[in-house]
Amino acid sequence: MTAYFDVKQHPFATQQGHIDLPILYYNTACVFANFMVSASAARQLLPAALEPVIIAPGRSIATVAFFQYVDSSVGPYNEMGLAVAARPSHRAGFHSTAAWHPGQSIMPGMYVVDLPVTTEIANAAGRECWGYPKIVVPIEFSRRGPQLDCQVYDADGVTSLCSLSGRTGMGLKLPAPNLMTYTQRQGTLLRTVIAMRGGMDHTRAGSVRLRISNSPHHLCEHLRVLDLDKATPLLVQSGQGLQAILPAGETVD
Repeated sequence: MTAYFDVKQHPFATQQGHIDLPILYYNTACVFANFMVSASAARQLLPAALEPVIIAPGRSIATVAFFQYVDSSVGPYNEMGLAVAARPSHRAGFHSTAAWHPGQSIMPGMYVVDLPVTTEIANAAGRECWGYPKIVVPIEFSRRGPQLDCQVYDADGVTSLCSLSGRTGMGLKLPAPNLMTYTQRQGTLLRTVIAMRGGMDHTRAGSVRLRISNSPHHLCEHLRVLDLDKATPLLVQSGQGLQAILPAGETVD
């Protein structure tokens, strides 16, 4: 563990105080629910500099993710993310995967559409360093064996925005993939490669479903654009005890 996190850090000032980059995640549980969606719908959520990654005629991939950061260099917090598989419009296909970068992952880059969190420091760090579209709201995370129960609430702590719940099906354990995100910070497109370590269960959806409330909240609106209410994931990836390193992003030329 010491060698993995033996990286040089530098301070970064936020409105909530300084943090050190890269951010280090010592103990993380997470769930990735991957859905096949309309490529034209996905395009509606992307900036002009990006286009959806096409995996079948007219189809792309969207991921709804939940994280429980039990221990990190910015403290414990929960997070939910909505992301769409994307690549720079002017780039060749292979360059839109994390395999082009350190980490050797074949996962496509993901444009982060929404990224609510539960603490002010995580919100400030994400917005100010990467341009991650964060807000602070209550988020519940529970993973007990195959049973998943995750939920995002509005700021009032009462109104549910969306939930991901059910029992996953059969699958196998594989190494956690490294992740590559695209974000926009002050009009500049950034690419960030996140190194992950540990094992994740890659399973069929089983009874897992995503449910969206009728709230007019922008998170719900984005999920509805992708037609994800009561949707069944194509693949569910979940794990705990994972570790990760989140560096500063790089400008996409």
